[in-house]
Amino acid sequence: MRILLRSVLAILPLLLAGCFFENPLTSKPSENLNTWLLGEWEHRDKNGAVSRAVVTPLSGDSYNVQVSIAKRGLRRSYHFKSWGSRIEGFTFHTLQNLELGPDLPQGAFIFLHVQLVDQNTIILRKPTLASAQHTDSKLLRDEIRARLKENSLYVGGEEQSWKRTSEAFWECDGQTGLFRPLRYNVPDPKKKTQIP
Repeated sequence: MRILLRSVLAILPLLLAGCFFENPLTSKPSENLNTWLLGEWEHRDKNGAVSRAVVTPLSGDSYNVQVSIAKRGLRRSYHFKSWGSRIEGFTFHTLQNLELGPDLPQGAFIFLHVQLVDQNTIILRKPTLASAQHTDSKLLRDEIRARLKENSLYVGGEEQSWKRTSEAFWECDGQTGLFRPLRYNVPDPKKKTQIP
């Protein structure tokens, strides 16, 4: 039975809403750490509520993800371990909840596709899966492959744009996870710049 989580709308709003799973897409990472994903990210919903995610390296192929969500006047925090799971040439991120929470069991898995738009923008999409919560990893991967062929993996789903607000480095100046202000700000296309 699929378990619907009303407040998982709080976990990366809308994207992580819906089902969680007892099994990962892959039991271990399929690729090395993508350092472009490291840093602090911010999403502002249509009501102006700000959610933040801090992504730091956990190892050479996995991430530590801390998420703080503001929704309906409440703020909730979540802590995940994440890794890339390659399926049919696409990378999906398997997120494992590390802490017991009121709306997401410890050890539960959630899946996301992360699209890098530019150096400071990502788009997150949650795959639409009909598989049951307890479905094993192979059957989850088989369903993703079939839905990719049918072009139905994201039907009815929403996507969210997240902006990087600061960088984190795998290793910089001999320290791991060191945060720095953004080196390369992307200009806002809505703001006109005047040439002197």
